[in-house]
Amino acid sequence: MIKVVTAEQMRGIDDRTINEKKIPGLILMENAGSSVAAAVVERFGEVCDLSVSVFAGKGNNGGDGFVAARRLENMGADVTVFLVAERKELQGDAAVNMEAFEAMGGSIKEITEERHLNNFRIKFMHSAVMVDALLGTGLSSAPRGMAGRLIHVINEAGAYKVAVDVPSGMVSDSGQISGDCVWADVTVTLGLPKVGLLTYPAKARVGKLVIADISIPSTVIAESPCAALLLEESDIRNRMPQRGGDSSKGSYGHLVMACGSVGMGGTAAMAGLAALRMGAGLVTAAAPEGMASVFETSVPEMMSLPLPQTPGGAIAEEAAEIFIKFTEGKAAALLGPGLRTDQSTARFIRKVLEGSKIPLVLDADGLNMIAGDISVITERKAPTILTPHPGEMARLTGKSITDIQADRLGEAEALAKATDAVVVLKGAGTVIAGPDGPPRINLTGNHGLAKGGSGDALAGMIAGLLAQGSASTAAAETAVWLHGRCADIYAEDNDPRTMLPTEINGLIPKAVTLLMK
Repeated sequence: MIKVVTAEQMRGIDDRTINEKKIPGLILMENAGSSVAAAVVERFGEVCDLSVSVFAGKGNNGGDGFVAARRLENMGADVTVFLVAERKELQGDAAVNMEAFEAMGGSIKEITEERHLNNFRIKFMHSAVMVDALLGTGLSSAPRGMAGRLIHVINEAGAYKVAVDVPSGMVSDSGQISGDCVWADVTVTLGLPKVGLLTYPAKARVGKLVIADISIPSTVIAESPCAALLLEESDIRNRMPQRGGDSSKGSYGHLVMACGSVGMGGTAAMAGLAALRMGAGLVTAAAPEGMASVFETSVPEMMSLPLPQTPGGAIAEEAAEIFIKFTEGKAAALLGPGLRTDQSTARFIRKVLEGSKIPLVLDADGLNMIAGDISVITERKAPTILTPHPGEMARLTGKSITDIQADRLGEAEALAKATDAVVVLKGAGTVIAGPDGPPRINLTGNHGLAKGGSGDALAGMIAGLLAQGSASTAAAETAVWLHGRCADIYAEDNDPRTMLPTEINGLIPKAVTLLMK
């Protein structure tokens, strides 16, 4: 896994590298700027006579820009640095690199007044490449002054845009944007990715993300704190349950699902099939008695358990004792897909959470029915996984969806610690948080998953792994990554918007096969 850091954490890593490991800041800056130049070369190949405008602030981000300018100039590019400060304002390593660029004959234009902007606009608006080295990670509010004006101008241009560390205008610790922000084609982040680069709305401005090695010692990275961990394919491969040649269906767990209500039987079928596709040995759908037999025909591999139902066709409270007794000795349970927020069903859910002693996934309306009093989760002794989307998360925490989306990492981590459960906060960049350790961020998937039923397939995938004996965090991470990978595989040959949630289950075999090669 790759560590994801806040601006403060990255500053601490830089400080240790410079002061403890005696690697000069000039070397770090040289490597940073060289990586930016390499991103331009990767895109264009031959850069001789390529028109490049570098927009530099007065801090270290600007210093990185001067290194990139020098490197590209040496390759024959036609480079101009537009400095949003007076030369005398630069200090330290940034000043050294500004002077080096100027000494080799590099062109520097100061833009400190509106008239300067007007004078140079024609020159940089005709550039093939614009390098954004304006603001870096220190921004905490809307960009002001000439830097803010230049961000707007950069976005108007048709040039290929390369951001240094983060696109100027984003808040690097949250991914929030309160004013103009550069729309980058590629962002070369330095050392480690920053939280905001992986979080919407800023993530949409990042373009292709390149993580540049700037010579920070691996020991410093390993010993330093982080805000989150970014899931990688190798992590997921190592978490897949092992299979034996002498095994049977009993070797891979029996999952029991409390699911379905009149009009919502399909969601339970998708969840059950997903669990089977992930390798669960047996799956039983415990559903209202009026519809339980439907699952035996829609998914022949799935068994059914008829439960008492309400007049409206939902699972009734008196079904709790039957369900709890049936789950004794089973591997895992899934509560939620296709349920209805009926008061009787809500009492059923609470009784099952209190009485069932096996690992459990709580999804969809199963979550909504405990909103307002989550003590039933905190008191559980068996492993529990909660899978809310932002709306369900808001109801569980009593906060607004806006609040949840503004701090997805923090909110998921806080709920996980409060409940001692694993929390899967769904959405673009799904967050998996446990009660211990930093949360994980997943980047597989696309907008094709933004469709009713996708979450039911995910819940089934998680529960299927849980039934096979995977630890809660491992089950959640593996299923989330593979769920997104299925969507990415679909998008290789199709427009993502056309994907149906039922097709996720059909793509699980290919996703798993590619993973395990």
